[in-house]
Order: sequence, then C-alpha cells, then structure tokens
Amino acid sequence: MSNPTPIAIRYTDEIYATPAQVGKSLHMVVYDDFWKQIMVYREENKVVLPFGKIKGRPFYFTLTQPIRIKIQDFERKIKDFLSLSRSMLLSKEKETRIILLSNILKEGAILEKSNINDLSIKMLLNSLYKESDNNHTPVVNYLSSIDYYLGQTPSAPNDDFLAGAYQRVLGQEELMDFYREKDFDKKVEHLAYIRDPDYPYAPHDLIEDSMEGLIGWLESDEFTPAFVHAFIAANYLFYIKPFDQRNSLMAALLAKEVIAENTGFSEAFVLPFELLLKDSFKNSDAYKESKARCDMTYALFEGMSVFSLYLDNVAEQLKNLRISQYKGEYSILGAEEENIADKIQQEKEPKGPTQLSFLNVEETTKEKKEIASPQEPSLQKNQENLKRESTYSSQSEDSKRGGLNEEKAEIPIVSSLANGNSPSPKDPLSKSEIKDYIRYLLETNPNLNKKQATFLANHCTPGRFYTIQQFKDFASCVYETARTSMDKLAQEGYYEKLQFKNKFVYSPIKKGN
Repeated sequence: MSNPTPIAIRYTDEIYATPAQVGKSLHMVVYDDFWKQIMVYREENKVVLPFGKIKGRPFYFTLTQPIRIKIQDFERKIKDFLSLSRSMLLSKEKETRIILLSNILKEGAILEKSNINDLSIKMLLNSLYKESDNNHTPVVNYLSSIDYYLGQTPSAPNDDFLAGAYQRVLGQEELMDFYREKDFDKKVEHLAYIRDPDYPYAPHDLIEDSMEGLIGWLESDEFTPAFVHAFIAANYLFYIKPFDQRNSLMAALLAKEVIAENTGFSEAFVLPFELLLKDSFKNSDAYKESKARCDMTYALFEGMSVFSLYLDNVAEQLKNLRISQYKGEYSILGAEEENIADKIQQEKEPKGPTQLSFLNVEETTKEKKEIASPQEPSLQKNQENLKRESTYSSQSEDSKRGGLNEEKAEIPIVSSLANGNSPSPKDPLSKSEIKDYIRYLLETNPNLNKKQATFLANHCTPGRFYTIQQFKDFASCVYETARTSMDKLAQEGYYEKLQFKNKFVYSPIKKGN
C-alpha cells in the first residue's frame, strides 16, 4: 500500500469530495493528476459489497481509518441519544413520545403519500384518534409497528424480522404473501435491452437473490460499522423494492433493527431513517454521485449530516423537557411566600367525605362547588334525585326516542365503580391538548356539536365514569339535552354506556376498543 498524498488525504478523510468539488476547491479547470492521487487512496481502502446496481456494477464504500473513526464518533452520538430517549420515556412518556415520534410519523406519511395531518398524528399519539380514513392506514399501522418493536428485545435483522415487520405495517393477522411475484409496471421489460440501465426497482425474478445478498451481508459482516450497515440496508431495500407495498417503511424499519441489535436499545426505532429515503435526499448531489459511481460513501456522509442535525434538535427538546420537570425545585421562597404557600396547601388538603361520595365518579368543578356549599342536599334527597333520574331516563327511552334500536340494545351492568376514581396510568390532557382535541373532534366528526366535543375533551380519562348530570352542569343545559348528548357520544364510539344500580354511567373507550 502506497503512502497517500496530502491531497488524497484532504479530499478523502477530511472532505469526501466529488471531482467537481476538488476542482472548485483547488481553483483549477484541469486537475486530473490530483484526482488520480485521490482515487488511488480510495481504491486501496475500498470495501466492495456483495450486491449492487440491478444488472450493473456492485456498490462499494471507502473505509480508511480516519473515516472509521468519524463513523464511530457518530455512532457514540446515536447511542447517547438513545440513552437519553430511554430515560425520558421512563419519566415523561407522553410528552417524550410526541417529541420522538411525531416527526417520524409525518415523514412516514410523506413517504407513503398519506394525507394525514399534524392534528390527527397528535391525536394518534395521544390514543384519541377516531377516524376511518383508509389513506391514514399506513401511518396508523406504522405507529403500531414502532410501538411493538419499542417493547421488544432487539433481534437479528433477517428474513424472520422482515416477515414480522411486513405483517405489522400491513395490519394483517396473518401474512398472506412476502416478496412480490410481479412487477409494478412494464418499465423493467424495456430496460432489459439497455446497457447499464437506471432501474426504478428490481424485476421480480431478481428479488430473492438480491435480498439474499443483503441479508447474508448483514448477518456475516463484522468489519463494517453498524450505521453503515443500517444506511446501506435501508437504501438498497428501497432501491430494489421487494414488496408489493410499504417498501419505504420496511426500509426504515430494517435500518432501525440493525442499530437496535448493535446497541441493545430498542429505542433505535425512533431514529429518523425516514429522512434518508425522502425525495429531497434522493435528489441531493451526494446521493446522485453515489448512484452514478456506485460509491455509497458520498451519500453516507450526507446521511450522517442530516441525521446529526435531527438528533441535535430532538435532543435539545428532550433536555428542555427534563429541565421543566425540576424547574420548580430550584426557586427559593421568602418568608411571606412560604406563608402563602402553606395556606394554599391547606386549602388543597382533602376534605372529609360528603353525602355524594358514595357515587364513585369524577366530578366537574361546578359539582365540587355545589358539594362544598352550605346548602348541600341530604343523602335522602340525593338518592331521590338519582331514582328520579333513572325513572325519567327509562320513560324518555319509550316516549321521546320512539323505541330506537340502539336504546333497545342491552346495556351492560356494572356491580361496582370501586376503581372509577383511582389514578389513571394515562396522564390527563393539558389545556393545549384539550383545545387540540376539541378542534380535532369538530373537524373529523360533523355529528358532534361544540358542547359535546368540549365535554368529551374534558372528560376522556380511561377508567373513569361520567354521568348525565355532569354534562348537564358542564353545559348548563336541560336534563333531556344532557341525556341525548351523552347517548350520542356513546353511539359515536367515545363512551361505553353502563348501568350502575338505578342509573347510567359512561366510561371512555380506549383507542382500539
């Protein structure tokens, strides 16, 4: 191996330059001798892959020792990001999921040409999504796939992984087919007679051999850094498109699994490999140079740059979220402020049980004020009200609703509401999330009016039970309107209507129920 020249080192190890970039940097029109020096150095450090362009030259990449060190430093950055993601998912799961996954899902939607909007993605991440738009299905299934792998121990990125991932992104109970057995159109037939053609995808009869070469390389090669494995695997799978559909999502999932197995972090499934499959990346000068020369190093460094900017941005958001957790702990109160804080704390201390505490449902703010009022109704009067509510409800079912089929349906009976006010594992919605949810409900379900949507957004905690009386107080409406509205929310699939003793209660239905 010859000693590389300073020019070769500079334009390979420091900047992996194209011929045009070398000429521009040297301010020279003719630079052939310098380019030969560069290519000699690169040839001596070339790693040829066991797969390449369809009916063309094999792909390769350059791996000098300085380039390997750069990649290893970048991989440490990825591992630090995954460690931060894991700790934040444990401490602030809901907020962290939105930070980590919202952009991933948006990019996945772009790749699959789904028209799902940002608000629907936010509702999807908050488990409040209630739409039946088939165009959203790829994104819904993609989130389910990512969530599944986030909870799994990483495994080898082989055919078994691909089969399981394909089944999940399709949302199938059982995988009906695997690699495609036909071409998407007639394009590849015409390209068969062209020298070194630019195939948009692999002909179906070449898929099995192409994928065998890729999977075999991933399983047996111990020389190449993990990120190079992941990057090339994603781009090659997307290049040959071995599946009938969802090739972009499958390419991203394969790359994530490569990193997950290497690092031991299942959180690798929040990494943004989707960015490296977008048209904007494919149209970059670096990617075009890689495709023309079969040298993946150009695109690899461009991918590392895109990745690095994204990780920096998201890591900053996660760190700000972590700081916000402890912000209040660093303020020192003066004597007067401590007295005020003590008074507030005393006011917040739980009072003794009231006459209504036997009804184990969540109360609205207005109800709490009524219960604390000196003119509090007696237990006997409250029981009479509940009895009257039940009687009125049953009479209304026959007289005012004309015996509709949905009212005739048998309503489940619950014997106890013992856990109805226990803390929910799901955090309550913040004020901004409530506003977003109201807007989402009104935009996606024209059958709801604003009061119904507003009540639902404020009363959607899983495991809780809500009453007609709560809606009446919340919306300041008559009882019949409240009853009709609660039944409407149940009919639309937001609540499950249950019978408890002599009255009805309504429990939020979790996503997927």
